Amino acid sequence: MNQYLSSASLKSLAKGQLLGKYGILTGILAMHILCVVPVTFTLSPLSGVSTLLYSAASYVVSLLSGFFIAGEAFVYLKLACSQRPLLNDLFCCLTQGSAKALKVLRIQSVLAAISVLCTLPSTYIGNSLTKSILNAEPSFDVFPFSAALFLFYAILLVAGLAVETFFTLLFSQIYYLMFDFPEYSESQLFKMSMQLIKGSKGRLFYIELSFLPLMILCLMSCGIGFLWLCPYMEATYANFYLDLVRKQSASQK
Repeated sequence: MNQYLSSASLKSLAKGQLLGKYGILTGILAMHILCVVPVTFTLSPLSGVSTLLYSAASYVVSLLSGFFIAGEAFVYLKLACSQRPLLNDLFCCLTQGSAKALKVLRIQSVLAAISVLCTLPSTYIGNSLTKSILNAEPSFDVFPFSAALFLFYAILLVAGLAVETFFTLLFSQIYYLMFDFPEYSESQLFKMSMQLIKGSKGRLFYIELSFLPLMILCLMSCGIGFLWLCPYMEATYANFYLDLVRKQSASQK
């Protein structure tokens, strides 16, 4: 009987594949950060101007970041398949023809829309809370915001994050599948991702949560530790995908 690899086994595989390759992978991560983070920071002032304007700008940034997300999927898929990744692999979706770029845009347009729609209600209420706090007169006796409004915001935030997490897990394999099955359309890739992850969303969520202690340590190192942790996580996720494919292939024989 074919069993899925455990979280510990997937992480052990990732560690072995990362040996001697941290230099190039750190460079790829740094390139991703330099291309995306400065643009993301420019959105902060918009959050206090208009919720719709901020959400629209967030959608555009998320749409463009799809090229880098897909590029990293390609990088770590190569790593998990015992191939040495290259720096320009991060931009593979922009250099492999317009058809690949358009496919990424169409896929990411759906993923970005889901993300924005899940966070839009809490963002709107959060902006209202922020304005009420800024406009309130300082007082030790009265809260500068409505407790009911804050509770409503918290409920919307948690619900939005829960729904977004569900869809993130559901479509988590789509970019790996895109490179393995380049002839498939976007709708076919979405369906394949849902079929492939069926019954394993909880396992992937557990793997993601298992990195939480390391994330906390990385924050305590002023973020420097993420240069080591991010490649480790991405390599583990790529091996998770290959394990899903292996199990599905074995079950069809």
